[in-house]
Amino acid sequence: MTFLLSVIIAETPNPFKMLQQSINRFNNQNISFICDIRLQSLSKEPINLNFKFHSYWPDSLNQYNYIKFYSPIDYKGTEIWSHYNSQILIKKRMPINNKIVIVENDSQNADLINFFNFVDIFNNIKNNNLSIDEIKLNNKIVYRVNSYENSSNKKTISFYIDKDNFSIYKVEWKNKRGFLNKILLFQDWAEIDNNNFPSKIIYEDIKKGLKTTCVLSDIIFDNLDEEKVDLIKVGFIIDD
Repeated sequence: MTFLLSVIIAETPNPFKMLQQSINRFNNQNISFICDIRLQSLSKEPINLNFKFHSYWPDSLNQYNYIKFYSPIDYKGTEIWSHYNSQILIKKRMPINNKIVIVENDSQNADLINFFNFVDIFNNIKNNNLSIDEIKLNNKIVYRVNSYENSSNKKTISFYIDKDNFSIYKVEWKNKRGFLNKILLFQDWAEIDNNNFPSKIIYEDIKKGLKTTCVLSDIIFDNLDEEKVDLIKVGFIIDD
């Protein structure tokens, strides 16, 4: 019996390490894609956005993101830069004045560019209590890592993670009463440059009645040419 218990314990992964490995899966990998976003709410007409996204890692400690909008007309030509290190810095330039200005982290522009980055989520929950179990998701057994504070085990953030390649398939947020508040889904997975990667992302804020659907195309890993890197350097000074 002691032997069997030791085997079971040994096979149970550490939830912190599992979550850390999943969130950092694409660290140090440059990536580009085109994104079509549809923003929906109960009170407004849907908004469709189209932009090009580049992520650049000059080293293991610094990540730079760049977005340029192509539509709709009132967004066209707008550029957004972000730098992730010990702090987050976001800048924006609009065609109307062609000036690069700092963007507050709680603005709509910051929310959009942070949508593709899990760093903030991980930093906010890494000191919480974590548990791990196995659950069936879309006819596949995956790990579910739950994060919760000492004050409530109902207010949780749950990550559904592939057991083999550590891909995150779904994230759920539940409130203090245990009701589902928000959900983030990653769908339409494909093998791209030896990486398991989704081409569709759905984020739904159930409480606010908001839904964001992202469809990604022209996904390329580790192929940022000098011209694309220069676009990022316009917003930030990067040491070679």
